[in-house]
Amino acid sequence: MKQLTIAGDIAADAEVRKLLSDLGIEAWTRLPRAAGRGPRTGAREDDHVWPGYNAVTLAVVDDAVAARALDALRAFRDAHPKAGLFAWTTPVDAAL
Repeated sequence: MKQLTIAGDIAADAEVRKLLSDLGIEAWTRLPRAAGRGPRTGAREDDHVWPGYNAVTLAVVDDAVAARALDALRAFRDAHPKAGLFAWTTPVDAAL
């Protein structure tokens, strides 16, 4: 199993969740207001100097699903570079 972590502009959040749903990923946790800085998009600190913020979505999925999700997220990121999408996986030893 893998934990899939996805961070990106809140404006792309609904599209990211639809992408997950299309992949059959129905269980996830969303952190709706996260500050961050990306190499392509700059800072999003949710303040007057760096307006905007990110959302972070976490899901624990099978390895094969994680690989398909990363491929789909990569395609989405390439088509929408201003979304500042960044995703990664980490191993999950156990989950309940």
